[in-house]
Amino acid sequence: MELQAEIIQFIQSFSNPFLDIFFIIITNFGSAIFYLIMIPIFYWSIDKKIGITLVISLMFSMYLNVTLKNITAIPRPIGNPGIRSLFVSSAGGFSFPSGHAQGTATFWGVVMQYYRSRQIYFIGIIMIFLVSLSRLYLGLHWPWDVAAGIILGLLMSWIFTVVPKKLKPLPMLYSIILMISIPFGLAFLFPYKDNFIYMGLSAGSFVGYKFEDYLIGFKPQSKNKLKTLEKYAIGLGGFLLIYTVLKLIMPQHGFFSLLKYFVVGIWLTFGAPAIFCRLSL
Repeated sequence: MELQAEIIQFIQSFSNPFLDIFFIIITNFGSAIFYLIMIPIFYWSIDKKIGITLVISLMFSMYLNVTLKNITAIPRPIGNPGIRSLFVSSAGGFSFPSGHAQGTATFWGVVMQYYRSRQIYFIGIIMIFLVSLSRLYLGLHWPWDVAAGIILGLLMSWIFTVVPKKLKPLPMLYSIILMISIPFGLAFLFPYKDNFIYMGLSAGSFVGYKFEDYLIGFKPQSKNKLKTLEKYAIGLGGFLLIYTVLKLIMPQHGFFSLLKYFVVGIWLTFGAPAIFCRLSL
């Protein structure tokens, strides 16, 4: 642990007010808000296949992250002598592995696998590096947290982009049953609060994706910027409405949390696209 503390202290030896602000901004590119913005952009306006892969891979990656955090229960470097910690509000739970590093590696790993261009590789590698470095500069993670997060994130992105191509496609009914039973089973296997959210959202998104593709055939590409803005207004407005109503009528724990995010996932991949098509958006 002494060596890891020395690494953080060395990185922080370059600290100044500009870098403080810079890395606080950068670390938000590995936050839930970033994914809540980017996933609808991909699913509703670019390519829904990439969009659903991002949802599923990120949710399972974060499930693994939360589970490992709670099993290992390693404290963060926050409060460690000689280490200053900034933007502590972005550091929830235990330390190992880094959720920001793992989520960023998963997200950009998927995007790089799909596009396979030099520009995307460059952007992806830079973002993974900077977000991971930000967690050390801000004194919120140990170096091994970040290293493990990157490795696990890239592994999860590979599993959900490369492996499915090598498997024989299942009939629609079987794939839906599988993608409901596995997340629901995993949620109760390690019943940590966030795991119910991740598994509910992954199951709902996949079920909505399958039914939408079969019944509607939504095409996300749109060259009309006004229509694109209308889609986001409707999509995000519907999300807030559904989330608020379900939060008011449902208990906020366990199975009910799982069910709530299952419905939210269906809205993302089925409800919103159905309305877009109905309104010719």
